[in-house]
Amino acid sequence: MASAGQLKAEEETSMFFHKLCRGVFVVATMAVAVGAHATGHYPSQAIKLIVPYVPGASTDALARMVGQDVGEELKQPVIVENHAGAGGTIAADFVKRQPGDGYTLMFTTDGIEAVNPSIYKKLAYDPLKDFTPLSIAVKAPLVLAVRSDSPFKTAQELIAYARANPDKLTYGSAGLGSSQHMAGELMKSMAKVKITHVPYRGGAPAMTDLLGGHIDMMFVQSASAKELADKGNLRILAIGSPARNKYLPKVPTFAEVGLAGYDSDTWYGFAMPANADPKVVAVLNAAIVKSLHKREDQLERLGYSVVASSPADMHKDIEKNIPKWREVAKQAGVYQMQ
Repeated sequence: MASAGQLKAEEETSMFFHKLCRGVFVVATMAVAVGAHATGHYPSQAIKLIVPYVPGASTDALARMVGQDVGEELKQPVIVENHAGAGGTIAADFVKRQPGDGYTLMFTTDGIEAVNPSIYKKLAYDPLKDFTPLSIAVKAPLVLAVRSDSPFKTAQELIAYARANPDKLTYGSAGLGSSQHMAGELMKSMAKVKITHVPYRGGAPAMTDLLGGHIDMMFVQSASAKELADKGNLRILAIGSPARNKYLPKVPTFAEVGLAGYDSDTWYGFAMPANADPKVVAVLNAAIVKSLHKREDQLERLGYSVVASSPADMHKDIEKNIPKWREVAKQAGVYQMQ
């Protein structure tokens, strides 16, 4: 028969092991909870959307529109942060340094992904290595416009005059390397004409000078040009898209006026940092595409053509456009100028 001392010792030993087991259970439970938080359902917190434009710009509004829909679809807020300046390089440099966990996205453009590598010698990012494509959201057609009192009634007339009178015509743009600048240089290269480029600090002052008679022509986003043409201020001579636009059905493409293969459409889309989980990429792409299809009529009225591409197609487009714009930049004398 066990003594009182032995019974007490056995009781203490039993209590010790009971407490030890409880402690192991608590630690294991905490570990499972932490693991579930780290690798569980995406998204589990707010998502940041970095926009390379100032608040209030039309492009900023487009980003916020899609961002709001994505947030509602994924049941997490999408918080917009504006990192404007330097042709989008500030925003891109910030995003590339963030983790590819799906909680930092970037509203990006053909200019950031394909044009900038051609015009900046020291670019802080590699568009093909530092980002994960999500979707080309929309394309923004550019049109060639002149004043309504211009002597040129067609693009053919303008090109013929430019060939006969080198450097006598001028075209304005929002600045060196802008989509308007690249569209003009592409036309010059393909038409084999010499037209003087006049860069401005933004599209608005360039348009002011076009309407004021200080420059001869300009490439303008189709929606803005249509509004001014409807008011009688502009005449639209050609559209830079491969096909005619249903909101400008009478405006011919450049292919129709003799420049086969001309395409100056710029695009806006979404990307995220490199090394992203393919499952997260699929979730984000699906949410973005759903928003774009839901708002297709609204976006087309604003002058955009909805694309809603896959990540793979976005990657292919960037790969294709980098050498295209590099060649244009070389001919324009702005290849890796800084």
